[in-house]
Amino acid sequence: MRYEHKNVLIIGYGESGKAAESFLKKEGASTFVYDDRLALSPREKDVAYDFAVVSPAVSKSHKLLSSLREKGIPILSEIDLAFLNCKSKKIIAVSGTNGKTSVCTILGSMLSKVGKTYVLGNIGVPFISKVGKIGKNDFVVIEISSFQIEQSEIFFAECAALTNVGEDHLDRHHDKNNYQKIKLSLLTRAHKTVVNADDPIQSNYKGGVRYSASGKESNFRLCGREIECSAGRFHLPIESRGASYDADFLCAFSVACTVSGVDPRFLDCYGSVELPPFRNEFVGEYFGAKVYNDSKGTNVDATLFACSAVSDSAALILGGSDKGEDYARLAAGLPDRIKRIYLTGGNATDIYTALSCKEREICFLMTDLEACVRHFANDPLPILLFSPASASFDRYSGYKERGEVFNALLEKYGSCSEKR
Repeated sequence: MRYEHKNVLIIGYGESGKAAESFLKKEGASTFVYDDRLALSPREKDVAYDFAVVSPAVSKSHKLLSSLREKGIPILSEIDLAFLNCKSKKIIAVSGTNGKTSVCTILGSMLSKVGKTYVLGNIGVPFISKVGKIGKNDFVVIEISSFQIEQSEIFFAECAALTNVGEDHLDRHHDKNNYQKIKLSLLTRAHKTVVNADDPIQSNYKGGVRYSASGKESNFRLCGREIECSAGRFHLPIESRGASYDADFLCAFSVACTVSGVDPRFLDCYGSVELPPFRNEFVGEYFGAKVYNDSKGTNVDATLFACSAVSDSAALILGGSDKGEDYARLAAGLPDRIKRIYLTGGNATDIYTALSCKEREICFLMTDLEACVRHFANDPLPILLFSPASASFDRYSGYKERGEVFNALLEKYGSCSEKR
């Protein structure tokens, strides 16, 4: 597609919007930017737009998008725009409620053993920003969020995979059925599909390559420390890094083998991949307690999973900005090993009201994250788990900043006797 003399409206001016603007300008297009913080000027309102590019954060129900649809102006997502201009069709799309960033990171490492590989998308690097560098035979691993799936109408992958499908972003998608429908729709946008046989939401999907970390009958299954598939049995080279990592590794291995054939070199990545931080990460022993930073625990499912891995009496820090989730489900799923709950952030009261009377008795409403750490330092338990079950935008720019603040507070209030 040629863009010279095209007038393009960029809607949303975050990383994706800026990357789309940069690409289009290089291709000769005239670009105009709309962001809720940057209203269009009167002159720009009179421009005849050839098409618009929308960023993931912009809801499909935004009034400007409705206006463009009424006028018949095509609307592309940033993912669509990149797909149309990508020389390679060896595109792998990975989504899921939790674990997708880890799977993409592992998968990128695996595929780099057999060819040049880019890991892009929701992981932090817009797809469109690298389109000019991607060659015809390069692998492109895309972490794709529910927002991006919902917006994209043209994007089609060689292979699509889902880690798991719970519930998240209900403030955007309104209810869990709609959210799950959007996630599952990714499986219809690919030539090949890889599904998690252990996940009840996607396990009924007909066809596709199936994987199971629990040993269920499937194309790829984890049995102890071995992966079994039609090509044979492959022993994982080192000791397990945990059930969550094993499942993510198995998913990545299944995808890599599906798009490139079974290759023992993929196994070499076990233990050597540097995973993104703040995913139930053991950060050390402070105040005589083992401390885990799960700032990426931005939804109920992630926090319940982190809690399931707790092996001793623990204090749990919850709260942040609300995404419309059912905190009663969180309350019902907390294990007995959670002996203390700290609540802080914009949705602290909402979580508190969802707790049972028994859970409220062990609950402390705190002014901020620092107050939680300070209180725990004075009265520690064997384990401290920071897994908010909430987004971070009430007080932070994102989960990364929130995780960094938590780690800094640990250093402020206690010396670390052990670090991993």
